[in-house]
Amino acid sequence: MGNPIDEAAQARINETIQDVITRFATEFSKAYTQAVVANAKADLKGEDDGGFKLLDAPAQDEILKTGILTKRGESTKSWKQRFFTAYNAVDNYKIEYREGSEAGKLKGTIFCAGYHAEYFTADDIKEQGGEPGIKLVPYSSRRRTWWIRCPDDKERAAWMKVFEKACNKADAPADEDACIAEAFNVTMRDLRWYYWFWSWSRDAGDEAERLGEFILDLLDREILRAILNDIPESAAKQMTVDMVRRTIGATVKSACSSCWISSAGAVRSLSATIQSSVKDLIAPIVEQETKLKTTIIEMVGATINPVLADKGSTMLSPVLNIVFKPITKAFAAGCEGFQGYMAEKIKDGDFGKDKFEREMKTAHRETEYWYGYMEKCNEVADELYISNLGKIADLLGGVDGRDVYYMILDNARLIMHKALATFNKMAKDVDDLKSVLNHVMALLFHDSLLMVESVVTQIFFSMMNPIIAESVLKPCKELVGPVQDTIDAIPVPGLPVLLCLPAILEEVIETIETGAIKAIVSGSISEAKTTLDAAQANLGIASISL
Repeated sequence: MGNPIDEAAQARINETIQDVITRFATEFSKAYTQAVVANAKADLKGEDDGGFKLLDAPAQDEILKTGILTKRGESTKSWKQRFFTAYNAVDNYKIEYREGSEAGKLKGTIFCAGYHAEYFTADDIKEQGGEPGIKLVPYSSRRRTWWIRCPDDKERAAWMKVFEKACNKADAPADEDACIAEAFNVTMRDLRWYYWFWSWSRDAGDEAERLGEFILDLLDREILRAILNDIPESAAKQMTVDMVRRTIGATVKSACSSCWISSAGAVRSLSATIQSSVKDLIAPIVEQETKLKTTIIEMVGATINPVLADKGSTMLSPVLNIVFKPITKAFAAGCEGFQGYMAEKIKDGDFGKDKFEREMKTAHRETEYWYGYMEKCNEVADELYISNLGKIADLLGGVDGRDVYYMILDNARLIMHKALATFNKMAKDVDDLKSVLNHVMALLFHDSLLMVESVVTQIFFSMMNPIIAESVLKPCKELVGPVQDTIDAIPVPGLPVLLCLPAILEEVIETIETGAIKAIVSGSISEAKTTLDAAQANLGIASISL
């Protein structure tokens, strides 16, 4: 069977690759400048704690789990025992495997971003030699699947929790320069919207690989799928399809690698100049943006407000009715579990001066467990996921119910880590630990109310983002087009270059969207406060003046 990609198709493929790369390079440069501007504005504005009172907790650095597992090779398909080490947040949840033991030669690393963990199916068990196990399945079919066996059922269940956590929490590798990392994310989001990709995207791999994944998705949709589907059925069809995909994949990989190196290198070489210009002009930038936003709000209100009103009543309010009470209940259960756990440790003398640091590390570690003091919180989130989220799957749109489940648990654990960090600071060299705990508990209940609102808001933004991008952003860009003339006419040298109309428009839309979401959520806040106040009163925790 010959190559199904003729000269015309190859020319279209090459043209598409070049079009995307050219647009990426141009938009990335603009996005970098806007990231620098955003940083300067944040510095000027000062840090906003959102009203939270608990201290920030450091990134967790304790090893999540170690042990001997059996891994299947990617090429040879043979099974070999390896010593696995699952790292924590400070190491982005990477998983290393070595020969023989912890001191053995490093054989590889699993970066879990873009994966989800599953148990072997019955068919998997048959195909993999009759033993159960865990597989790490990529959301992209172009990445490998990891096949892993554990010594017994207990270890398999324990490792599944670790793999699930790593896959859920790990981020794709990002540039150490925060402005470059932000510029890349913004550019990729805008590329997806420009080429009419509205679906949820799960990032995996470095920047060049993520750009390549997008280009391959675009080529599949626009060119390859139709060609490959038309290949006559035969024993050689799959071999031909694989050959075509490998060849085009290699071309895209090379192009994206060169593009990313040159794009990132270009902004690095100009970084000092850009940052200096922004620093000198940040005051007039903010002044002009404020004026422009007032104009833009008047221009786009009639476009965005009807969409928000419609989706608020047909999507957001029904979802709120399902999720708000369980989310509040989960946070209340977490607070109650925390108080009981810490009170017991104080009673047993576990926070003595010789044991304090060790016990605090233990408390942080146990916050991540599915049992222990967070068990009831986990059960409430599980019940919501299993019983109710399926009923509103259509309303959630592109947001997976499991993502909602992890939003709840991740934020509940975050607030408990913050409570531990606050207790840690306040309790050192203090004898009356009960009073310290009561004070921390009052702060914890206060911050939990804010976090409940934050979680629901996160869910709503995740639901609305594709709708806003598809139905609001494009027509609004057309409406505000004339504002560019106003920007170009500003008589301050260098200032028009630093004022990005699309970025200002997005800020305006986000502000309007935030107001609409808060208005929907605000009606339930008093109910959440009543629930948390009752839990606080039942524990005998007095309110404090904040």
